[in-house]
Amino acid sequence: GATAFSRDSQKGTNYSDYEGSIVEEYVNNYNSYLITQGVTPIEARLITKNELINLGCSGSSCEPAPSWVYATSYWSGSPDSSENVWAVLNPGIFYAYKCNLHSLGVRPVIVISKDYFN
Repeated sequence: GATAFSRDSQKGTNYSDYEGSIVEEYVNNYNSYLITQGVTPIEARLITKNELINLGCSGSSCEPAPSWVYATSYWSGSPDSSENVWAVLNPGIFYAYKCNLHSLGVRPVIVISKDYFN
């Protein structure tokens, strides 16, 4: 499914804060689910704009990045302004979208200790 990054009533005028946002709740719920499955993540968060750039996104496109980066539409954790957050849209669009008007996916970055795989 898709969700707005935040609600109009949630943040006053600063809709792009991750803390207390709708998407933070989704990430926390996914983290809690992993714990019930016996996996204790070190970190659960959204990908940042800089991480997307390091993967190949630039300007308004993520098409130079690996296809998994833009195979679906989702929010990043990086604000562009008090009302906009960077997002990736299928088919490879990289743009700052209005947090309380657009509904996109939530694709958490989950960091797990390498010891889990031993």
